[in-house]
Amino acid sequence: MTDSSSITRRDFINGIGLGLAVTASPIDYLRSQGISIDHYPPRLSGIRGNHPGSFDHAHKLSFEGNTFIGKAIDLGETNDLIVVGAGISGLAAAYFYKERTPTDQSILILDNHDDFGGHAKRNEFKVNGRTMLTYGGSQSIESPSYYEEVSKQLLTDLGIDFQQFYNAYDFNYFKNRNLHSGFYFNKETYGKSKIIKNVPSYRYDMTYKENIKPENIKKVTSQMPISDQSKKEFMSLFLDKTDFFPEMTLEEKYYFLDSISYEDYLKNYHKVGEEVIGIFHNLLWGLWGVGTDSIPAFGCFSDGLPGFAGLGFTQNDDTANELAKNEYLMFDLDQIDESIQEYMSKNELSEEPYIFHFPDGNATIARMLVRQMIPASIPGNTMEDIVTAKADYSKLDVTGQDTSIRLNSTVVSVKNTSRGVEVIYSQQGEFYKLYAKKCILACNNGIIPDLCPELPKQQQEALKYNVKVPLVWVQVAMKNWHMFKKNEVHTVLCPNSFFSGLYVDYPVSLGDYQYPQSFDDPVVFMMQHVPTRPNEGLTNREQFRMGRYDILKMSYQDYEDKILDQLKGMFGSDFNEDDVAAITVNRWAHGYSYEYNSLFDNDFFGGTMPESMDDERYPHVIGRKSFGNISIANCDAAGSAYVDAAIVQADRAVNELLSD
Repeated sequence: MTDSSSITRRDFINGIGLGLAVTASPIDYLRSQGISIDHYPPRLSGIRGNHPGSFDHAHKLSFEGNTFIGKAIDLGETNDLIVVGAGISGLAAAYFYKERTPTDQSILILDNHDDFGGHAKRNEFKVNGRTMLTYGGSQSIESPSYYEEVSKQLLTDLGIDFQQFYNAYDFNYFKNRNLHSGFYFNKETYGKSKIIKNVPSYRYDMTYKENIKPENIKKVTSQMPISDQSKKEFMSLFLDKTDFFPEMTLEEKYYFLDSISYEDYLKNYHKVGEEVIGIFHNLLWGLWGVGTDSIPAFGCFSDGLPGFAGLGFTQNDDTANELAKNEYLMFDLDQIDESIQEYMSKNELSEEPYIFHFPDGNATIARMLVRQMIPASIPGNTMEDIVTAKADYSKLDVTGQDTSIRLNSTVVSVKNTSRGVEVIYSQQGEFYKLYAKKCILACNNGIIPDLCPELPKQQQEALKYNVKVPLVWVQVAMKNWHMFKKNEVHTVLCPNSFFSGLYVDYPVSLGDYQYPQSFDDPVVFMMQHVPTRPNEGLTNREQFRMGRYDILKMSYQDYEDKILDQLKGMFGSDFNEDDVAAITVNRWAHGYSYEYNSLFDNDFFGGTMPESMDDERYPHVIGRKSFGNISIANCDAAGSAYVDAAIVQADRAVNELLSD
């Protein structure tokens, strides 16, 4: 029998990775090959996220309806609450229900994946005897001071102290090691492969304010492998202070820039060519799920892309020459005109640094929720000790405990009956039936019409309007990071490349977990891909639908080939493939919750989207209405892809059920 610790990366690629093309879960496949492995999903590599076996029956349900559902085995099991979906919203819903009801309530959480957390997935690597932690999806707690009170209170109750991150996050880590952010220009597009440090990107970069200084812009532009005309155009985007709309008020400028794409704005007003447009095209993939041809110009202003210096949105257009008193703030908010601030989201208005990051991302929030409800599953009681605590998956679904999580269980039918709510799920080829007094659907809202075909037609259409954003988060574990030291970078954005960016994980040391201190230490870095169909006249939702198939049809080998090719192009001989210890491809065919885009959604409302996200005209508001003993949660029900939204919708769903 082969011990799991002896599996090499190449063994995985040549053997296990190919086996994952079948419908068996990763753990089942490993066991079928005689490989001993504890039931510990975070340590699995290869294809994760929507891993093979996690979506088969859900896709059948969507394509074929419920005709394939065979005779279900009645488990004779009745719970007070069944929650469908073990992401943060589902876990929070279970937590709130348990907190607000008598102590003898029984709660069952069902999830189609082999791990809990949903997009808040924990990835672990064992490299040179050292455990490396990272995340497979939900990354950080962004702008927590702007969270709704119910979310703040929950995170506080779980034991999260946000002030501790100011010590846990090493602000000077990269600066002290002479590592910078940069851009990679690939040979296929630009004639040569070249990394250029300190090219300004967007406001989430800690060095954003330094990099947009005029002297730096002129310096980095001179090094770019682009034409002289493109160099002039690139610099002009940052330095030109022309007001293209002097006759418009700021409000009128906002509405106009919200109605045209960033690329149209650059072409029609800054008169830049395709070469410069291509440099910015994929920079916001990870935020919007589409390229800048499909992002409103004002949205790109809010995220820090250039070209707006002369429009009067900022009260002091010399901000490029002045650092804020706190150089780690995202924006100098007081310099943005108040009449423009009212059109920006609370996340865009935040001046909090982007540092509220656990070593495994928001998987820690999911783990804290699980530990609160099932204490035997994860030891400890603080935000520090949970970082390195190992979850015992055998304790998640134990007869007799008041809360259980049943994984690898795809729900295929949910309906109100005289007994409460009947739920049918599939597991290992069998169908099982059980009942609950109440049910919360905290799953992908787009599949709810298939789970509950008796829903009113208008509600079904509203739920289907939500098309989640497909994403691929790749985590690469390296035995060392000498290639970063030699090239003096920690973050590299990659225009016109398959992966839009690469960055070393955030420098956070918490509890017993220590961020690597030496370039000889192992390190984990992330690469990001978002499948888009630019400049084809498609809406964002159409691009999302096509993109999900693009990433699902790729094998692990396909991804690995693209990863290694891009790394070789970026770092040349400084990249040694033998230094790659493992690769995890977190593939989310149904990733971010849908967020409305004025370029494509205004028509739905006959003009302009309503200001309040709780307006009854929004599809997500129509879609989330409770029916019978069933309520709906998840970020999808908020039209917002953030942790705050997940918790708020869990709170709303529980309150709906308890108010009946």
